[in-house]
Amino acid sequence: MDVNILILDYSVSKMETPAIKKWLPADANVLSLFIDTEESFPNDLLERGFTHVIHSGSELSITDTSPFTNKAISYINNIRDKGIAQFGICYGHQLISRALVGKQSVRSSPKGVEAGWDPISFNDRAMKIFEIRKCEVVWQYHFDEVIEMPEGSKLLATNPHTKIQAYVNYEQNLLGTQFHPEFDKETGDKLFLDDREQLESKNYNVDEMITKGPSCDTGKIFFDVFLK
Repeated sequence: MDVNILILDYSVSKMETPAIKKWLPADANVLSLFIDTEESFPNDLLERGFTHVIHSGSELSITDTSPFTNKAISYINNIRDKGIAQFGICYGHQLISRALVGKQSVRSSPKGVEAGWDPISFNDRAMKIFEIRKCEVVWQYHFDEVIEMPEGSKLLATNPHTKIQAYVNYEQNLLGTQFHPEFDKETGDKLFLDDREQLESKNYNVDEMITKGPSCDTGKIFFDVFLK
């Protein structure tokens, strides 16, 4: 079967598409759309034969209603109903829950911003699916979180800041991660450096943050599993 991948890039800076594309198979058919209005969704999008849809991270807050939010919610539901696999990353992960569960399923994190190369704990299910260790260091940068997963979801990972760090849902063909598997050491550090002023205003030490790095090849691991 041909792999036809749609990337819906909600990032204001349009940084997500290149970060995601580097992990996708060279022979896959990939279309990326930058989403900022309802008009960003072509009317015939669902008829284009996509097998996989990736919802990216964003600088936006899931607690706000953006110009595209209602159209995205409708589209996510229609994709689910067609049985197409969806992978949500950070904002995209939150958007899927807002679409399939409701606005009450997401919130601003009461613990504030989580940023850095930070450890998360994977359960036995996740260790088997992804062939990873119980504790792995991943790239985090978020201020909102999911507190209720779509019906039938199985929790995969957690940490003290955000309980739902990852889940899988075989019934609805969903994979969600609060963390960002698409950013490697180079791209992740660059984003921290670019956001130095904002991070330091939240009492983060950026120079210390970039001395750390990922403990595994998250991009390859998570995108490979999603595409399978």
